[in-house]
Amino acid sequence: MKKNLTLLLLLACCAILAQAQMPAAVQRNLPSIINDFNINKSNDKLAYWYVISDVDGDGSNEISVADYSKEFIACYKANKDGAQRIRTIPTGNIDWTPIFYIYGQEGRDASLDITLKHRPLFLNDIQIAKNRFSTNNGTWMTEGVDVGKMKRTYDRIIFKPHIGNAKFVSEKSKDGNGIFTFALTDAAMTKKMFRGYSDYQAAPFIVPQAWLKDHNVLNYTRWLQGEKEKSASPDVIRLINGFYGNKRVIATKWIASCPTNERQFYMVLFAPENGVGLMSMVCIAEGEVVSVYNDWMELSKDNKYTDSGQDYNKELFFHAPQIMAMVATPAGLELYVRWNSLEGIHYSIWREMDQNWIQIQDDYQYLQAW
Repeated sequence: MKKNLTLLLLLACCAILAQAQMPAAVQRNLPSIINDFNINKSNDKLAYWYVISDVDGDGSNEISVADYSKEFIACYKANKDGAQRIRTIPTGNIDWTPIFYIYGQEGRDASLDITLKHRPLFLNDIQIAKNRFSTNNGTWMTEGVDVGKMKRTYDRIIFKPHIGNAKFVSEKSKDGNGIFTFALTDAAMTKKMFRGYSDYQAAPFIVPQAWLKDHNVLNYTRWLQGEKEKSASPDVIRLINGFYGNKRVIATKWIASCPTNERQFYMVLFAPENGVGLMSMVCIAEGEVVSVYNDWMELSKDNKYTDSGQDYNKELFFHAPQIMAMVATPAGLELYVRWNSLEGIHYSIWREMDQNWIQIQDDYQYLQAW
């Protein structure tokens, strides 16, 4: 088993090295770049695409940002002193990628990030009654993790506002993968931490104690699978309409509220326009929309289906994030979420940067082909 584990970790390291690396200066300055791009732009012109390339031929890569329709494109040269917009923009056949995925597509230097340097690990095999919470080292969960360090130092399980002291209890092998199991040191804590939640509804994560230095877990309420769905009120819909320039809303779903920072989160589906649909996670605070994750999608000629073949209706809320923790950090508000893709389940960390949400970490559990 140790031989298999070493091989898996070696393959993971090779995959990381082979991946293009985001320039450290771009990583440091990404929040200010997004903020600069978004200034004085309407909701539908917020940062959506990016490309990292050497646009001015000086031998170093710049980052270019564009709105969804590419009406606005800006290029930034980043260094230790900040980021400056330059006149040159990319031309030709450009491989634009949604900026939401920039951390995963380009790689990142985890040591530069207050969250990623601790590599939070979601626990996906949950047995609340037995006080057993497991993760594994397949192709998706413990990539880049020092397993020995994980066993020694990962000692806090986080779920919603709850922080539980934890201990490593076992390592097993299944289908060539290591399964690492933890338990709360106080088994009675399971009743408080997971009250009202079943095994399939909970996806806690585990971190070293040092994570707590820059992370403040917040209390919030959220929609749970199986509960009656709540739509946005007429007042909330008016706020959303105002932010989106009276773009027609065809469906909404409340997903979470946090009294501490007066945040409310909704999934919103808009009427198609010119063969393009839009589903958004909308965050409202103090009576206004403050941040969004816009998911634009090309539709069939009759506007009934997405480019992935799904019906364009409120069933798309199947992909809505299930929030497992809401965390305040100096780098921005973070959501620790589980969400469904077409073929599996993602366990991700989303961070608020200006009016955008960016996925800074993503682990994936493949289930089946669509």
